[in-house]
Amino acid sequence: MKRLIFFALVALAAWYGWHHYRDVLTHRPSHEAVVENHSGRGIERVRLVVGGQTFVRESLPDESSISFPFRVNDDASFDLYWRWAGTDTENHWAGGMVPRGPMVQRYFFQVDSEGQVMFRAETKLGS
Repeated sequence: MKRLIFFALVALAAWYGWHHYRDVLTHRPSHEAVVENHSGRGIERVRLVVGGQTFVRESLPDESSISFPFRVNDDASFDLYWRWAGTDTENHWAGGMVPRGPMVQRYFFQVDSEGQVMFRAETKLGS
């Protein structure tokens, strides 16, 4: 029985390798999202949703930033959720556009003291 299970695992690994070897061996460039806190206070529970993927960071101190590398299979847009430190009210921003490719970009989200988000995108060089 142990040999059968071992053989099944080896066969599954071989099948996966055969069908996905290009994905494993080739480096695909990725987009990058950078969330910057310029609000004068801390941010909690930062969530960025893009292309069916969710990226989370529990805290983002004032005057700091976090970055999330990501890839998309189709054109997508962003949803950014956050809470101010010490509150229960969730803020939301939606917008921006991520093209499928082939060009990759770096997307910046600057959160200010009024909860407004300044969004900009620039070409990512050296990806």
